Amino acid sequence: MADIISGNSRFNGDKKAPVKKVIQIRTPDYKVHDAATDELDEEEVKHRIRRHRLRVAGIITLTVVVIVVILFVIRQALDNYSYTSYVITNSVNREDIESSQYVTFGEGYIRYSNDGASYYTEKGKAIWNQTFSMQKPQVKICHDCVAIGDINGNTIYTFDKKGLIGKVDTSLAISQIEVGKQGAVVAVLEDNEANYINMYDKDGSKIYSVKTTLSGDGYPLDISMSEDSTRLMASYIYVSGEEIKTNVVFYNFSNVGKNETERVVGGFNHYGDTLVGDVQFITNNMAVAVGEDIVSIYRIKEYPSLEKEMKIDSKIERVFYGDSYIGLVLDNSASGELYKLVVYNLSGNKVCETTFSTQYDVIQFDEKTIIMNNSSSFAIYNIKGKCIADMDFDMPSTTLLPLGERGKYILVGSKYIQNIKLK
Repeated sequence: MADIISGNSRFNGDKKAPVKKVIQIRTPDYKVHDAATDELDEEEVKHRIRRHRLRVAGIITLTVVVIVVILFVIRQALDNYSYTSYVITNSVNREDIESSQYVTFGEGYIRYSNDGASYYTEKGKAIWNQTFSMQKPQVKICHDCVAIGDINGNTIYTFDKKGLIGKVDTSLAISQIEVGKQGAVVAVLEDNEANYINMYDKDGSKIYSVKTTLSGDGYPLDISMSEDSTRLMASYIYVSGEEIKTNVVFYNFSNVGKNETERVVGGFNHYGDTLVGDVQFITNNMAVAVGEDIVSIYRIKEYPSLEKEMKIDSKIERVFYGDSYIGLVLDNSASGELYKLVVYNLSGNKVCETTFSTQYDVIQFDEKTIIMNNSSSFAIYNIKGKCIADMDFDMPSTTLLPLGERGKYILVGSKYIQNIKLK
């Protein structure tokens, strides 16, 4: 304890001077140095480190959980948000012929007709243009590649977002086409005595050919090619005695199918007299076959296997596909509203079911929403089957194109091409 004296110092030579107030300041207590205390307890250090790490991990985990919950709540709110009107955010004059058709592609859309095709940004800026003469152009898209084939003609053009990448000329009439993500195309060609399923590289050279006859494999009703162009599935109609039946056949053009006869790695003919007129690869390893009253989901590893099959108790009026979903429009006229919408995931589980009565010309997926439209109105359903938009167009329109962002679309009318935003 040290003494500090306030007032005049008593050390100024006057020993009789009175002592003023004394202020005591406590000084720290210093322990006697002990070398043993310099050695830290190793277990205590490890315990403190573990406790610190657990505390940090707990804080991080809690933060992540909170963020996930917030995002989930926001997503749920957006998924269930209903729209009542729309605003026009951009508009350009339509200067093409009335018979032109439009399809979403890349960051915009493709306009095509018998005379040619053009690719535009969503704001209407032309990126490329290709003239041609076709009787009945058919468009197929896979990622950033698009093929346009002349049905009943002999020409197929392939494009990416930059422009023309290839042209195929066939010796026989084309009845169907498919395209892969690298630009390879498949065409079903018709002859008087046989049909051919040919694959072409983007430079026009033939990669393979499968010959089919009505008395053999049958007539190909529909085909689909995997994104990587290594797998092909086809549904055939064939005659068995006095019955007409369907056979779904899988081909593999990688090393897996190299040693198989005609590259056939699997076939399924359990459909009886049910016609299977629609087949589709959803991913490289998942494919769907849809008949008059049946939906089959196939998984393809090296060889195909039937993953799940659903019997449908109503007539299938229409089928459409998304990246992860299968959509069916069923006849529901006997139960009130005219149509029933049913959506399945790739596991074959029913995701939603709802009914509606309006006749729509186009029904399509836009990620996790379903868009329906005719020339005067459109409706949008979320993946749970809730109608989140049902409104009329301001003027007659031919096409509603999704842009990959919910609530934003391109509306193609008779005079204008407009960007609209729902609100």
